[in-house]
Amino acid sequence: MTRAEILVPLRGDNSDVALLEQGLAIAELIDAKVGGVLIQADPTDLLAWSADGAFASMSANLVDSARQGNEEAWKLVQDRVDTLATTHTNLSVERFIGLQDRLLSRRAVLSDVVMFACETVRGKSTISPVFEGLLMDAHAPVFIPRSPVSSLTGAALIAWDGSVEAGRAAKAALPFLKAARQVTIIQSVGAIEDEGKPLSEPARLQDWLGRQEIKADIERMEGVHDAGSAILAACASHQAGLLVAGAYGHSRAREFVFGGVTRTLLRTVTSPSLLICH
Repeated sequence: MTRAEILVPLRGDNSDVALLEQGLAIAELIDAKVGGVLIQADPTDLLAWSADGAFASMSANLVDSARQGNEEAWKLVQDRVDTLATTHTNLSVERFIGLQDRLLSRRAVLSDVVMFACETVRGKSTISPVFEGLLMDAHAPVFIPRSPVSSLTGAALIAWDGSVEAGRAAKAALPFLKAARQVTIIQSVGAIEDEGKPLSEPARLQDWLGRQEIKADIERMEGVHDAGSAILAACASHQAGLLVAGAYGHSRAREFVFGGVTRTLLRTVTSPSLLICH
């Protein structure tokens, strides 16, 4: 029985097919289904009214044109993914009309992980702001594919500091960790706060993973001044195909400001695939 769902927000362009194909390959590995979702703006938001009704007529024309554009874009999406949908019974594609961030957050509630392309995460896509809101406000686990799917069966690293964010990420990554040949918990010793320090012990996570029938090693990183770079160096040393980490940051005037380590992990293009959660 398929137990997990990978949600793939669609941009409505040619990049959608490649991302869905990646999602389907990963779904086969972790026994999941893939749900593609296109969210389009509501054309009625363009309506404007004036006392004489002149501008209202112009607005109505704009709404009709926007509606037609939405339908044409949706038809193109359906045409692009039709072949995939007929050959993969675990793929479904749907669309919603309204505010992107709000609807995607609601759609992601019952999904296990949301997958975004690297360029979206690096702020180079029309749906980049949606990614930030989904990660930081909706607390959805986000998966960013950066390495071949086959590498997910190799080494996996978990950056652990005992935080709520890291714990959420570890739980969300469970299907991926079960598929990995080797799991290592890494910790930058100097980054651990004194308050509740015993709760940050990697052995706690190691014990929890053991109860999920996942054997994990522990590796402590001493004398680290740049935790982000040290984590990426550890990934390279282990030839990791997956990194699991918590995301840290805050919202300032509706603009998300990521912490230094999180920013490093999100912006790099050389790291392994990343599963991150706030």
